[in-house]
Amino acid sequence: MATKDILIYSTRGCPYCIVAKRALEGRGIPYREIDITLTPHVRDELSAKTGEWTVPQIFVDGKYIGQDDELVEMVNAGELDPKGGAVSARRDEAPVRDVLVIGGGHTGLDAARMLAETGLSVAVLERAPHAPSIDPERDRRIAQAERAGVEWLEAEAFGLETGGQHPAVVTLEEPLAARAILIATGARDRNADLPGEEALSGKGVSRCAECDGAFFTGLDVAITGNDERTARAALDLAPTCRSVTLVCPDEALAANRATREQIEELANITVRTATRIAAVHGDRHVTGVDLEGPDGASSLDVSGVFFYLNGDRPAGAFAGEELADGGTIAASATGATGTPGVFAVGTVTGRNDAPPDAVAAAVEAIHEFLSA
Repeated sequence: MATKDILIYSTRGCPYCIVAKRALEGRGIPYREIDITLTPHVRDELSAKTGEWTVPQIFVDGKYIGQDDELVEMVNAGELDPKGGAVSARRDEAPVRDVLVIGGGHTGLDAARMLAETGLSVAVLERAPHAPSIDPERDRRIAQAERAGVEWLEAEAFGLETGGQHPAVVTLEEPLAARAILIATGARDRNADLPGEEALSGKGVSRCAECDGAFFTGLDVAITGNDERTARAALDLAPTCRSVTLVCPDEALAANRATREQIEELANITVRTATRIAAVHGDRHVTGVDLEGPDGASSLDVSGVFFYLNGDRPAGAFAGEELADGGTIAASATGATGTPGVFAVGTVTGRNDAPPDAVAAAVEAIHEFLSA
């Protein structure tokens, strides 16, 4: 069969676009790319064609197939291989650490420190920028891990590559390879549970300002969350959006002082604390949100809303369907998953917590795997 024409519409800094392109590149499948970041007319034409205000948007032989999830499924099934032949997977060379711990919470930090104290090269990958003094106990654990030699990497995991000599984590910058990977991302994801949120997903509802911010150039948007990550996303949106309303459900925004000061200096960012989004409105696209705050209920006219809220759902969906079922990663009592070299511990496995003996068991199992 002839090589298929694959066209990816992307924006700069979109991690899900990176996932889609690396899935193709890993099997040597050619594709075309159109970056719509600075081309509003292309953005508008694309929205009119598909009804979506999000990227990536992917077409195969002129037919819209969806986003990165749909593309990766087709790649894994061999549907896009050139001429129908088998294509060997490849990965760009990257430094290989002994252990990469995904998740910089208490569980991940404890495991990383214990592993590093035995002489292994260990890095912690954490998606949320660290805001010192917000959680003193976490600050203490980070300091202990760093003294033990643990490397801190601020990036988000968007997928796992397990077909090479070593497993690797897909990030925005580069794939991070390690002899063993420990997933300790906890339960921070959430379901789309507000009225209108799921129905308007991709039609003004987004969870990635880096990906979809270009669609809202010159428009009013809202963003909701309570941490440094949310604050930085608001700053990313401010230069191109007409206005940004940061809706923080807590009494104060848990962000670094320098970040808060940058927000205060921008006239087009408004912060509303002790306030939550109660519903999202719109027909084909978002037109507004309902708010509940100290002064009661109110409404806000916006064309987009970015959700950066944490929840209590296991956050393992990035690992793929082979490892994660609805975000929950199946693992033995020692943390072993069904993929050699990949381990998981804590609430990401569906357990209520991660007691010290569970962390110690996972650390011991990783040592046994590395010495085998």
